[in-house]
Amino acid sequence: MPRPKSFDPDTVLAKAMGVFWEKGFDAASISDLTDAMGINRFSLYDTFGDKHQLYLQALDAYNQRVVEPMITKIAAINTLASLEAYFSMIIEYQHTCTGSPCCLMHKAAVSLVAVDEQAKQRIEQVRARFQEAFLQALQRIKSAGELKPDLDLNATAWLLKITQAGLATYGSSPIAEPDAKAAISTLIEQIRA
Repeated sequence: MPRPKSFDPDTVLAKAMGVFWEKGFDAASISDLTDAMGINRFSLYDTFGDKHQLYLQALDAYNQRVVEPMITKIAAINTLASLEAYFSMIIEYQHTCTGSPCCLMHKAAVSLVAVDEQAKQRIEQVRARFQEAFLQALQRIKSAGELKPDLDLNATAWLLKITQAGLATYGSSPIAEPDAKAAISTLIEQIRA
């Protein structure tokens, strides 16, 4: 009969996610992970598999803990004002939570996707979910009569996703808040009816 674990796997996985979020896959050593997680190597391998498997589980945890709440916020957008407020929230977060690292999914897309098909699939799924959420928000905004009638909603949804990813890139060194907000206001004005 296996011994019960002396730790909560979800709690230590969140700590591993933090290490990967800060350092990325390549720079995070097993020692970094075990130190942060408060477990030994055997427990890490026994519970999560190798470093790669742990990383994929950390991406999944990030999806649940960070991406899902953001998708929920986008699902509530139904006006241009609420769309602008969504981006303002991201900008303000970056300026109030100093040292917040770049988006973990973005970090994975930059460093690992070219050589890791499993990470690539996760990144593409998240990217597509954001684009679809923005598309549905734009459809609601268009129904309210706030968008240019000939606006390509699919392309605009991608523009919003790319804008969000651009902001996330500067998470640990954010663009000056007035400049970032002015850029978002300019984008909003380009699509307003």
